[in-house]
Amino acid sequence: MDTNRIIFSIYDVSLSLVFGLLTIYIALKVIDKLVLKVNTLKMVKEGNISIALFKAILIICTLLLIQTSIKSSNSALQTMVEAHNKITIKIFMISLGYFFLFYAISLTFSVLLILISFFVYIKATIDLDEIAEIKKNNIAVSISLSLIIFGMTLFIRPAFHNLIGSFVNYNALQVEQVDTKNKGGGVVPKKIAPPR
Repeated sequence: MDTNRIIFSIYDVSLSLVFGLLTIYIALKVIDKLVLKVNTLKMVKEGNISIALFKAILIICTLLLIQTSIKSSNSALQTMVEAHNKITIKIFMISLGYFFLFYAISLTFSVLLILISFFVYIKATIDLDEIAEIKKNNIAVSISLSLIIFGMTLFIRPAFHNLIGSFVNYNALQVEQVDTKNKGGGVVPKKIAPPR
């Protein structure tokens, strides 16, 4: 049994569960305040399928982009553990610090990217008020707009993943490095640099 692999998996699942739920909560608030500008819970209770579908797709898009922060944090943790050949509280806390940084950046950028995609598309279709139609339960408009934003999210996601991953300084996370001053060319420990 690979203990480290189990630890990485538990770390992944825990962050995904806790911060997935937090992301859903934040996304719902942003959608209501900045996009639809109404309390949509009442409209969903009344059976407005268009709003329910639109909100669900926006939440899925946000979650797809936020997942990048968990992957980058897990990569940082794995790099440090493999270099140390063990997991310590210090390594775990540094990895968690990286995660909070990645999460904040991912959440901010993902919401901005989705909002920009949404507002650019809305402005481009001047003959149709998509938000008014969605509020009137026009399912065709809801499906169309939802799939455009979903497609844009899938298109942006690889570049977004690379952006968040670029914040990880893997060289600083390596614990060992070759000592060029040592006549034997041996390996000496190197301190882990704190996250920037």
